[in-house]
Amino acid sequence: MKILLVLLFILPVYLLSNSVYTPKDIENSYQKGLSFYKKNDFTKSYRYFKNIYLYKLADQKFNFYFGKSAYETGNYENALAAFERVEMNDTSNIQNKLEMARAFSMLKMYQDSENTYRDVLKNPNLPSNIRTDIELALARVSNVQKKSFTYATLKGDILYDSNVNYASLNDYTYDGNDFNKSSAISDTALQIFANITNVYDIGYKNGFAIKNSVSMYLKDYSDTINNKYNIQYFNYIPSLLYKESLFTAELALGLDLLEVNSSKYLSSISLSPQLQYNHTNTLKSLMYIKYQKKEFAQKAQFDLDANRIELAYGLQDILTPRSYLQGNFRYISEKKIRGINTNVSYNQLKFDASYANQFTSKYSFNLHAQISSKKYKEFDAGFNSRRQDIGSSGTLGLTMIIIPNLRFKLSTTYQYVHSNQNRFSYQKYTAVTGLVKTF
Repeated sequence: MKILLVLLFILPVYLLSNSVYTPKDIENSYQKGLSFYKKNDFTKSYRYFKNIYLYKLADQKFNFYFGKSAYETGNYENALAAFERVEMNDTSNIQNKLEMARAFSMLKMYQDSENTYRDVLKNPNLPSNIRTDIELALARVSNVQKKSFTYATLKGDILYDSNVNYASLNDYTYDGNDFNKSSAISDTALQIFANITNVYDIGYKNGFAIKNSVSMYLKDYSDTINNKYNIQYFNYIPSLLYKESLFTAELALGLDLLEVNSSKYLSSISLSPQLQYNHTNTLKSLMYIKYQKKEFAQKAQFDLDANRIELAYGLQDILTPRSYLQGNFRYISEKKIRGINTNVSYNQLKFDASYANQFTSKYSFNLHAQISSKKYKEFDAGFNSRRQDIGSSGTLGLTMIIIPNLRFKLSTTYQYVHSNQNRFSYQKYTAVTGLVKTF
């Protein structure tokens, strides 16, 4: 069916066309069309592109630009034919798949549209905001046939951690007494992560949807001496989504439970309004506010209960159909509810940047870097100072597609924290390798 669409679109125009373009004519038309495309003037870009597309059938970039221009001007058959030509040569082009899914939908080919959206959701490296946009689009498409859709992700990997116990880098003095730095304990751990997400459509195009997401994370260290660091984490997030052409809004409620070595350790509840604003087709602003109330279960941590506020702003640029760059700025403030512990209330600033690129049909890599400044509010008489931590970290990751819904992942991270109170300065290296399965 898809190949027939391509042939039916190309053949009549080819047979009827009497125009002959020189290479210079073709290049001039392409550059003029591209200049209008970059200005989002798709009517004019389509006018130039449609005259030369027969000469550029093998040019993937041109076909994507032509397809996008055709879609935005309501020429959905032409758009789908162009996107199909890109797909034939590059099945890993995520942006092209998304545009193709939209064209399927406008042509009332709803099952093809749904299958294409689901294929994109299989990619575990999608930014969370792009994933939300796809979920909403899929909810709209699925609503024609059914009211909801569900998908799941399962990850299993092996972690190596060079400093499980966050051992300090230096000797330190506390309350007039000298203490030697602790020795770092290294170990490996099995990590399991599972998530199931359901989106239920309750509106029409550019309307409301309800999203429910349930996650579980387990970490089990190999050496029994490190059992006290074993983690069981459970999370449930129901949210209400609303989408317009320029923005997507979400109001999320978060319920979290953390167990350490099979004993209840921490529970929390949070509320987070979130907003994504689309400046252009490729540039997006991401904003959220999050209020969280944290309650510790053990008497020894009774004075760690706190209220937490987080404000965040991010800017994301889709550089190419295969790559994106994103920067995030976050302000976090935590205030203790009771007690005399001086390491609870703090203000923190974080900045991080991510870059991801799918450089072949099978392989992609991602880079992530973060710096932070964390200032505690209370004076610690033992250290004769207020604690301040300066942190940095860097991550390099590689992903390989084994089959469409199974991926191999490998990543390594270095983290360094310097504190004016030497007890809290540390560094660690981690490496993770494992598989990601999507359903």
